[in-house]
Amino acid sequence: MLPMNITQELIGNNSEKNDDYPDSELSVSVPKTVEAVMHIMYITVSVAAVGGNGMVCYIVLAYQRMRTVTNFFIINLAVGDILMACLCIPFGFVSNLLLQYWPFGAVMCVLVLYAQVVSVFISAYTLITISIDRYIAILYPLRPRMTKLQAKLIIVLVWVVALITPLPTAVLSRLEVHPAWDGFNDTTRRYICTEAWETSEQRYYYSMALMILQYFFPLIVLLYTYTRIAIVVWGKKPPGEAEDVRDQRLAASERKDG
Repeated sequence: MLPMNITQELIGNNSEKNDDYPDSELSVSVPKTVEAVMHIMYITVSVAAVGGNGMVCYIVLAYQRMRTVTNFFIINLAVGDILMACLCIPFGFVSNLLLQYWPFGAVMCVLVLYAQVVSVFISAYTLITISIDRYIAILYPLRPRMTKLQAKLIIVLVWVVALITPLPTAVLSRLEVHPAWDGFNDTTRRYICTEAWETSEQRYYYSMALMILQYFFPLIVLLYTYTRIAIVVWGKKPPGEAEDVRDQRLAASERKDG
């Protein structure tokens, strides 16, 4: 999905006059065929995300035997995907690719930008918790397994981190006049939804911090945990194979003794 604050970057040159834009040089023309394909793709992704993840939540919550620790984490992952599909994908598609301005008002501007970052945090850190749970279960099988209460507390912690970390996005998200409507009156001008940082350096450092927390840190944890799991699983010989090796050694020893 395209972030709302890159709408300005989508504005390019267009030689064909567009009545919807006061300045045709600041508009983008999308071929009807491409627009139709994009409609189908975005609708399909949104429906599949909401339907599939909603079904996962229903199955886990409806059946008692499905309420395991791992499935609780999967529900949390599904909720993050539903949040993205409902609040981020449709609004981003309409504003960035169809209209090229933000028509949904100031409140939805804050909500959508904030929800976009929160949903990514929820997905990334839920994947971390799942990997750590698998890591402990496989590398330390004799340790007590995580209880359902502990899993719920971890999910609450994930949500707290996901809601608090991107607060600057919620505070600084606002509407700014679209470059194509700059100089027009309030009734005819259009706006874009973006983060109003005082300097480009602040925007850069905040973006880098989000990239580290949302991408690089989860990636490092997942690489470490699943690499260790793979080494342990692939390094162990099956019980039958281990017995065959033992029998061969005993037979070789008996032949030497004989």
